[in-house]
Amino acid sequence: MDDISGRDITFADLEMLVAFARTEHFGNTAGELGVSVATVQRAIRSLERKLGIPLIEQAGRRVRMLRAGTVLVREANAVLRARRDAIDSTLADAGHPQRLLRIAHTFSLGLGFVPGVLAEVLASHPGLRFRSWEGSATDVVAALLRGEADFAFTSVSPSEQDFVVEPLFTESLLLALPAEDPLAKLDSVPLSAVRERPFVAMELGSSSRAHMVNACARAGFVPRITIEGNDLFVVESMVGAGIGVSVVPEGMTDHQHPRVARIRIVDPAPAGRIVFVAYPRAGAQHQSVRDLARIAREHGRRRQESLQKLQ
Repeated sequence: MDDISGRDITFADLEMLVAFARTEHFGNTAGELGVSVATVQRAIRSLERKLGIPLIEQAGRRVRMLRAGTVLVREANAVLRARRDAIDSTLADAGHPQRLLRIAHTFSLGLGFVPGVLAEVLASHPGLRFRSWEGSATDVVAALLRGEADFAFTSVSPSEQDFVVEPLFTESLLLALPAEDPLAKLDSVPLSAVRERPFVAMELGSSSRAHMVNACARAGFVPRITIEGNDLFVVESMVGAGIGVSVVPEGMTDHQHPRVARIRIVDPAPAGRIVFVAYPRAGAQHQSVRDLARIAREHGRRRQESLQKLQ
């Protein structure tokens, strides 16, 4: 007899588990979905009963995913993305534009670049709506791969074949210093000049931290990190408070921090990063998606030209 365990699992079951897995917290999941904590708990327990196996466990006061739950979340993300792709393909073939585009982008790109792209898209597609979310480059790519974003503007390139990935421009990395620091009066500085200083960094695993550590390695030292954060604006605020120095992308110059100076780094191998746009291939069937990608490329070309003039 065929094993029928799990055959009555619904898309709603999978969506609830995927939402819970993001935080492994019943209260946060309930707040995100606009339901009660009891609703989330009942949904997860119901899913476990349908499968006949545990997916989560209580660890002290915390709840965490078991390996079986992690495997199901991974596969559920693929299933939910395939469902969205099927719907998008059907609507595109019927001539219906994609009306809501979910945009994920890194902190610095949300200052000027991404708003400029979206403003131009809206000028030609006034019926479109956008939902914008910002985070570290790795979090942005993860959101794209999980199917939680339709577009990602990031400095990490996804390698999966079912995504279109296009480089937009290359920007320099800058040394962030307290505005009153003596080095802040200079136009450029070797990174080795701050090798003995404490550093403020993004959390471990973020691309901004990797860029910073690599730049310091090229300058011949390992940075002494005093404070970690998960928001580039908070990192700069820590710098402005005099806690340490940091390395930030050039895009942060799209806004001015009154207590922070950003100085060009001069080293034998200039520090920089490539900014990409990435989106699912299936979404390219929509005219609105193609137009957004085209406008992003145009803005990227103009951004590259303006950055080259500053060098």
